[in-house]
Amino acid sequence: MKGLSLVPTVFSFLTPAYRAEDTLHRTIDSVRAQTRSDWELVVTDNGMSDPIADIVRSYSHDPRIRLVRQPNNGPDGGTMASAAVAVGEVFVPLNSDDAVEPGYLDRVGAVLDAQPGVGAVTCDAWTFTDPGCRILPRSYLQTAGARVPPDPTRPLRVADVVDGPCPFYGGAIRREVWEAVDGLNSDSPAVGDLDFWLRVLVGGHDVRVLPDRLARYRVEAGSVSRPVDDAEASEAIEQQRYAVLRRAALADGDPESLAALTRFRRREGYFQEIRRARVALDHGDVAGARAHARAAFAHRRTARAGLIVTALRVAPAAMARVHPMKRRAEDAVRTTARTLRPAARRSGDG
Repeated sequence: MKGLSLVPTVFSFLTPAYRAEDTLHRTIDSVRAQTRSDWELVVTDNGMSDPIADIVRSYSHDPRIRLVRQPNNGPDGGTMASAAVAVGEVFVPLNSDDAVEPGYLDRVGAVLDAQPGVGAVTCDAWTFTDPGCRILPRSYLQTAGARVPPDPTRPLRVADVVDGPCPFYGGAIRREVWEAVDGLNSDSPAVGDLDFWLRVLVGGHDVRVLPDRLARYRVEAGSVSRPVDDAEASEAIEQQRYAVLRRAALADGDPESLAALTRFRRREGYFQEIRRARVALDHGDVAGARAHARAAFAHRRTARAGLIVTALRVAPAAMARVHPMKRRAEDAVRTTARTLRPAARRSGDG
């Protein structure tokens, strides 16, 4: 290609694409805007979609962009298909509805170049919604519960991940580290990103987290508060999350990791019982709601749980009437959000 310097490929972006016709151009363009040129982008058409293939082929003038096609194998399976043919020394997973900032490779590459012992570098990310790529006030790490910016000079620990947010998935991972932990192959696919980072840390690899917002992470409309109908699915995911955290904490063996696991279990038990109380109220089961609220209060003696327990004891009928009204209002907001963007799902999902 004229104007494209022929430099060795250092970075391989791994992008699964499923129902991403509206967003894939944005993702590809963000990679092409990098201030470093030593990259390739391997897009896996994760569902044999001619429109997806046509989008990738429209960039055929840039030989760094390659296409893999396969039947839908889920987002992790699509990423692994890209990894199987990638030639770079560093792998960067990137969903087909997200994007990277122009200086992404410069910033993470500087850390990897200066510190050969660092196995992976991740970062923070802007969060946004479609349509219009509207930037939200809170970053990925803030939304995930981080209280302070990460310290890039300190290696990430298992205890940090058990007790805090899961690192942003779109990190730059050295090939040898990726292969050592078998990439995104996981027995807990619902929390595959979390499982991946914990396997990297348990394997003794040095991971650094940059406070810079070097990527853009799409938040689906209506994803902040889930319908009660999803409560069972939410609990199943949380069970996978706890199993992955527990396995990592036990394998790590650090007392701080085990203490962090105990704190997580207490927090999650609290939120689980709050969810169960809401479900019980939605079904008119005041006695069940009261029991779950008491259980939540036993996990964490918060004002919120205490008020729910008191309200269900003093005025259960009023509480039962108010909660469905609040739920209907939340559902109306979600319906409006979904009308604005009907395809409210991660584009790599199968």
